[in-house]
Amino acid sequence: MSILDNIGNNLDNDFENHALLPQGISLEDLDKGLYDFIKNLNITVMDETGNSRAVPIVFNTQELWAERRMNWKSMRSEYGEELTRPFMVLTRTSVKQGTSPLKRTIPVKKKFTYLKLAQFDGTLKGYVIYKIPQPTYVDISYELVFVSTYVSDTNSYYTSMIRDAYSDLQGYMKINGYYVSSRMEDPSETREEEMASEKVYEVTIPILVHGKLVDPTKFEKVIQLIR
Repeated sequence: MSILDNIGNNLDNDFENHALLPQGISLEDLDKGLYDFIKNLNITVMDETGNSRAVPIVFNTQELWAERRMNWKSMRSEYGEELTRPFMVLTRTSVKQGTSPLKRTIPVKKKFTYLKLAQFDGTLKGYVIYKIPQPTYVDISYELVFVSTYVSDTNSYYTSMIRDAYSDLQGYMKINGYYVSSRMEDPSETREEEMASEKVYEVTIPILVHGKLVDPTKFEKVIQLIR
């Protein structure tokens, strides 16, 4: 086989029907999907000069959750900049087994035929049959914390979350080609007094995401039929 033949075969393998197969989706993708969903709400507040200011959001790791919970002043943006209030902090708090929306599963993750794709090698026509495991459904819990100095800011935050994000009790995201639903649960609010007699308002909204996990490395190309 010539070098050109090898190059051609490699290109065929690289580009063969990849756009038609489902994409993978991981916990990191679901984290980013919810983060982008909240960020794209474009929640704003009015500053002291009467100008509209976007409220930044930070994804907080579980390792730093307890430490930062005690001292929000240490929060920094994704670019390392120190944040001033108001700001939002999103933290993933738990992951557990979810339930398929169809309420039925395939035992022991048996693979099923997903797609039959036509293939042409330049001479013969045929089909490639792919088998893909059923997705693993997960329920992921998050806490979205809004921290501000002014009660008027908390009012704007409540309005954006209830009216714009979860007016029908669910928010839908499109992550890697999949529609994923989330649900806003009951908020809680606290107020703390700092040493300088400055009030700090903290609103915590639990969010439950009904996601799925798909690993493309588990896709199986089982047979090729040439006719």
